[in-house]
Amino acid sequence: MPEIEVRPLEAGSEARWLELEPPPEDPAERLREFVEHFAEKGRQDPRCFLVAFDEDRVVGTLEGLFFDPEVYFIRKVSVAEDAARPSVEMAFGKYLAPSFAEDSVLVLAWDRPDAAAINRLLTVSDFVIEKRKAFVRKDLTEYRLPYEDPFSYRSLAEVGEEGFLEIMTAAAHGDPFENVEGRDPKEDFDELVKYAGSKFDDTWWSIAYLDDRPVGVVLPQEFSDADGEGTLFYVGVLPEFRGKHFGRILHARGLAFLRSHGVLKYAGSTDTRNLPMMRVFEVNGCERTGTQLFYKPLSKRGAGEKTGTEA
Repeated sequence: MPEIEVRPLEAGSEARWLELEPPPEDPAERLREFVEHFAEKGRQDPRCFLVAFDEDRVVGTLEGLFFDPEVYFIRKVSVAEDAARPSVEMAFGKYLAPSFAEDSVLVLAWDRPDAAAINRLLTVSDFVIEKRKAFVRKDLTEYRLPYEDPFSYRSLAEVGEEGFLEIMTAAAHGDPFENVEGRDPKEDFDELVKYAGSKFDDTWWSIAYLDDRPVGVVLPQEFSDADGEGTLFYVGVLPEFRGKHFGRILHARGLAFLRSHGVLKYAGSTDTRNLPMMRVFEVNGCERTGTQLFYKPLSKRGAGEKTGTEA
């Protein structure tokens, strides 16, 4: 049997992608829709639309996307009914592995039944799990701060960006899950402001003080695209105050702040190895909702290449 060959889908050959779909009621309309979809999404990177061939027969398609330059998500894999699924899945993984290793790209997947095929594809293609990220949620409708809060708070608006950044950077120092080495704190801060979008408010993000000494930071934020839903962009305690259970107070304070500003649903996440934060989620009554898996390729060996990317 000839080796399965994987190639990026090329403009003008979109009909080949649709060969694995059930015959649509209106083939011309379906092709037009996909051509538009490919024109919009396919510009991002040629690795986002891959086709597997057995000689000239299409035996598989894989659609992915880059959340950012270092995180790739496989949206869908289709395999012909009469093709050897393990061989097709392995061919896709072997194609992606070398360029992902070269570019330090991680592949994101979910640890749940509907993602079993994606996880299998990565596992048989010599990808390994580098880290796991736990997601939690909490209904804030009846939420009240459950602790006596010993802190006073000053907002970003009061402290100013320079002072706020200094304390926020100090809170991240020594935290193995906030790798700030070699990064520009100002750029990271600007990214958070950008992500907050139209819901950014410099009176929401605060520094906690104990006897006028900064203890930590808490950044409550409503999602820009979902009214009434929010998160805490960051909760951090300065190194000299760690081990005193201050993190759970700051986290709870952030939840209470969200509730007082009309945010009724909280969603949070952290690396599963971050046991202090996992414990904070637990003691503050957050419900575990899922786990993201981040895979990396074992080596640069394989058949894939990153070809010319459009701007």
